[in-house]
Amino acid sequence: MYLVSNDMTATLPARSSLRLVAGPGEQVAVRCTAGELWLIRDGDPKDTALTPSECITLADTGHIELYAITAAALHVTRCKPACAATGAAWRRRLWRWLAARSHGFGDAGR
Repeated sequence: MYLVSNDMTATLPARSSLRLVAGPGEQVAVRCTAGELWLIRDGDPKDTALTPSECITLADTGHIELYAITAAALHVTRCKPACAATGAAWRRRLWRWLAARSHGFGDAGR
């Protein structure tokens, strides 16, 4: 299960670029809705071209450069796994609960 953390729609003039940064554990989906895009990822020797209605999902942490070959429109969706988005909050609650029980506060309702 994935929780959407950010959606973005952008229009790029021809020969312009947009740089995206994917965080740890984050998936970034890029859909070209008009024009032509050239997608360049740091450390990846293979570049990708996107034309209208094509989409690519990237699951690596790093920088993504989107270059508009022609005037282009795109939609970006950022997703994080549900467990990664909520895991830290659950761990904090569990540690507070365990700490309270070890000091005898968890049995107050009994």
